[in-house]
Amino acid sequence: MQLQQRFLRLTIFSLALLCLLAACTRNESVQTLEQRDLMRLVFKGWDVSADKAIVKTPQLKAELPVSVKPVAALALRMHALHVQKIDADTAVLLVKGEPLESGLPNLIAAYWFKRRGEAWSLVKRQDVVEWLAANGRISKASMVELFPGDFALALEHSHVEKNEVNVWLRLLRVQADSIHPLFDKDLELVRHYESGPECESMMHPGKGKHPRLRLHENEQEPPNCYDYLASWELAPGTTAPGQLLVEFAGKTYGYRVVSHMTDGNGERTTSYEFVVTAQKGKKKLLFDADKQKYVLVNDKPVKAK
Repeated sequence: MQLQQRFLRLTIFSLALLCLLAACTRNESVQTLEQRDLMRLVFKGWDVSADKAIVKTPQLKAELPVSVKPVAALALRMHALHVQKIDADTAVLLVKGEPLESGLPNLIAAYWFKRRGEAWSLVKRQDVVEWLAANGRISKASMVELFPGDFALALEHSHVEKNEVNVWLRLLRVQADSIHPLFDKDLELVRHYESGPECESMMHPGKGKHPRLRLHENEQEPPNCYDYLASWELAPGTTAPGQLLVEFAGKTYGYRVVSHMTDGNGERTTSYEFVVTAQKGKKKLLFDADKQKYVLVNDKPVKAK
């Protein structure tokens, strides 16, 4: 009787252990490449709700750049950007992290998966691919084809500070076991600068003309304003990344000195006339096989008439 009871207890224990092992196995793989499933596999307890999407160290093995010092422990709200299949059995999940603390940069991370049978398992993680500008945000994220079967993540990220707005393009090449930038320096897509409240009327004057300014020497100098806008297009190559073409147009709005005058009381005034300087043109970038990056092959702006 005791032998039967012992055998029964051993059987129950073995079944419980098998169930536990099966549960662990299920937790270490997923059946689909759905973003939510992959995020839950990478970050235990993650969910789309705002509070559960927050990931902290040590689960997130990431450190801020040495130039950035957080006030509190690093915690980021993680969001899936894109899932890209590299081949039939390899896929990568691209993720962005938004710090809860203001003034910190955004994070780009990547996680690779292999298919074993019908399940996908996490095989490599890169918790820090890139840090973007502090107080910035990703305005657009998309995948572009460099050549058949080879892709890059295109990030348009922006930064606003005081009177200046900037938007840059960053290309990150996604491969079977790595991801790396395709530029030495991000491409500028937008720069809008206003040094004073008068910029709006200077840049959009309507039908009226700008009168000549006459300012006393103790008055503030007239404002300067700048607008730059560029669009980009990548043409896929056949066996290597194809040409990247950037078309741009920019205008500088400001005043230049015409003359200086001193009246009979010794008061000095300066006269300014309004000037708009316009440029437009194209920039062509080609892939350099030695550097494994895009390089600018011509940068010749054309002055607009």
